Amino acid sequence: MTKSRLRTFSFAELFQIAQEEHIGASPAMDKESLVSLIHDALEEEKEDREGNHSLTIRLEAKKFSVSQDEELILHFGNEAELPRRYKDNTLVLMLRDPSWVYCYWDLEDRVLTDFLSETDYLGLFLRIIQLVANDWGTNSTLDWFDIPIQFADLGRYINLPATDTYYGVELYARLGEREMLLARSNIVDSSRDMVVAEGFSGNAENREKLFALSDLSSDVGAFPGSDYSEPLSPQRIIGAGSGGLDGR
Repeated sequence: MTKSRLRTFSFAELFQIAQEEHIGASPAMDKESLVSLIHDALEEEKEDREGNHSLTIRLEAKKFSVSQDEELILHFGNEAELPRRYKDNTLVLMLRDPSWVYCYWDLEDRVLTDFLSETDYLGLFLRIIQLVANDWGTNSTLDWFDIPIQFADLGRYINLPATDTYYGVELYARLGEREMLLARSNIVDSSRDMVVAEGFSGNAENREKLFALSDLSSDVGAFPGSDYSEPLSPQRIIGAGSGGLDGR
């Protein structure tokens, strides 16, 4: 572990590393002194480890293992939380089953600041649009409806009124009588064939093996294109696992 790498950590993080490694450090130390203390202690421990092994073992260990000081930093780094926002203009639509989608969004801080400063700003809303094809063309809209949202929610489930069709979502800010388009999502196909892979039917033996591996049984329904008489029920497929995606 180099001193340059250690200097990338804050004083609080360095002090925590020292405590976890039982290195005698004082909160009164300056950062550079703490860096030197941790560096020297890790180097000394590394030399002690390598001195207890033969040359062959040391070479193999160097080739195939991660050193303990690197493991220390990796472990320490795993405690960091992922940011809730990435502050980028994003609107994503994910199909859960033919009747439900999950939508999540984010915006750049600059965009948020611009429309929040407008005196006639009335709020945000999602426009859920039914499309005739997998295309945002001018004449592709079949129907649409709006859902008011709070930006801080950053995501929500949406119940689709129709299946076997295409859907997309647009995020708008309402400014008095005006509507400002902020982001547009990908398009999803709400047909049953999109819930499971197309052309899955295969032969009966492979199908039964997959059902067995997935903890399901073939009596929950068949995949599209198979020779089972009972149609596919995605909700039953989901429910056959451990509670399903909706917790039921």
